[in-house]
Amino acid sequence: MRKLFKTAAEIDRSLRAAGVPVADAATLAASSKPYIWLETTGVDDEAAIALGATKIGGTPDLPAGMPWPWRPPYPDHEVRVAQAQAGADLFNSPDMAAVRTETLEGFRMVLPSDEFEAYAAASAKVDFGDSYFDFLVESARRTEAPAPLQFIAQVDLADIRAAGPVDPDIPREGRLLLFYDTDHRPDGDRPADITGARLIHDLTPVCSLERASPPAELSAHKQTAGFRPQRCVLHAGMWPPYFASPEWNVCKIEDKADKTVKSWWYEVTRDGHDHRFGGHPLPIQGDMRIQCALLTKRFDLNAWDAAAERLKADAAHWLMLLQIASDDRAGMMWGDVGNLYVWIHRDALRARRFEEARVIMQGY
Repeated sequence: MRKLFKTAAEIDRSLRAAGVPVADAATLAASSKPYIWLETTGVDDEAAIALGATKIGGTPDLPAGMPWPWRPPYPDHEVRVAQAQAGADLFNSPDMAAVRTETLEGFRMVLPSDEFEAYAAASAKVDFGDSYFDFLVESARRTEAPAPLQFIAQVDLADIRAAGPVDPDIPREGRLLLFYDTDHRPDGDRPADITGARLIHDLTPVCSLERASPPAELSAHKQTAGFRPQRCVLHAGMWPPYFASPEWNVCKIEDKADKTVKSWWYEVTRDGHDHRFGGHPLPIQGDMRIQCALLTKRFDLNAWDAAAERLKADAAHWLMLLQIASDDRAGMMWGDVGNLYVWIHRDALRARRFEEARVIMQGY
């Protein structure tokens, strides 16, 4: 059973029981945020899910006559194609066999013999054939043309408010619907990746909604196959900031206590990630708020400079709206058992500019 804290006081007690110093436990608990856990169960017939209700996967409930969301061509599609082709050329080059042999010898030097033999056996089964990289290149080439986005989830905001508190700037009415480019699957680490996702705030009365049918183009590729519908039960909870976040670092926990905090964090998250609305995320690869702040100003994440450093202050104004986890029941897999995270700047949220939301994919 996953861990579900109901109050900041429960988090405080749990941290203290794990041996975290009292002052640090209090600071971390005070930085906790309310969120809604979206517990999913599969359904045999999507008709069993009420029109407009919160759900993961399946098909969206759109206003009658509203066209299915499509993305335009990626503005940097030429760069994407060139990079994919360069990767294919590298792995298919005659020199690649020598590179793999050299890498394997490097592991032989550092791994115990039994672990190395297991690693070598697993490596031998990996097939980086032409067809694998041809697929990646073809996917990149499809960024040159418009394409339909895949439906990921819809959230009934009235149900969210009935379940428990969330950030006060989040609307109280209507639905949020998330669509994403499951063909190209942008990570969200480039400014143009915003092209591959769409967050829609719809205020249409439920009586004027209809369950939309996906366009035929979405069945053209395996990557864009639809996800199995999941009914959601909503649970209110509290969650602390994630380990090694700025909120954790402000505690300046000493080395001995730092190990205790790590052990506590991995204990309460050991059952894996989840679908959640609002609150703190369960990240896999670090702080996404700085990433969002820089990408919105079109900064290259690989070219950090003084101007980028000044933008770090704006990171605090970004908040997570939605976390969608890899889900076997829904047939969802984000990278290597990762998550999708939907972020928005507070100014955009207050102005209801949901088209400015950014989606980041992280995996292991």
